[in-house]
Amino acid sequence: MKYMLLAYTNQAEWDAVDVTSPEFLAMCEFYENLERELTDTGELVMTQGLSDPSLAKTVRRVDGTPIASDGPYAETKEVLASFSIIECATHDRALAITARIVEAIGDTVELRPVMEGDPTEV
Repeated sequence: MKYMLLAYTNQAEWDAVDVTSPEFLAMCEFYENLERELTDTGELVMTQGLSDPSLAKTVRRVDGTPIASDGPYAETKEVLASFSIIECATHDRALAITARIVEAIGDTVELRPVMEGDPTEV
């Protein structure tokens, strides 16, 4: 089954990140190693970091008309930083991968099954 992992970070932390800090470099090394591991096992479908949230547009329907506004959802303090799609034999394996990411980076990662057939199956 395929799963999407949505990694969120705090907007203030995103704005203040020092890409030369040992912590940031360690996080990058973790992701590179995990990507290599999941590629080797055949579980990685794709992964991608996202650009600065200030470049985002949110489109909503207002009175039947799609309207674009700047940025992600205004009411949130967390922003979507990256996404991955993995394909795992079991839900437990997908959870284990997600837990490793959270343990390594400390941010929130949403794990969501990708619908394939019955949307209630996991």
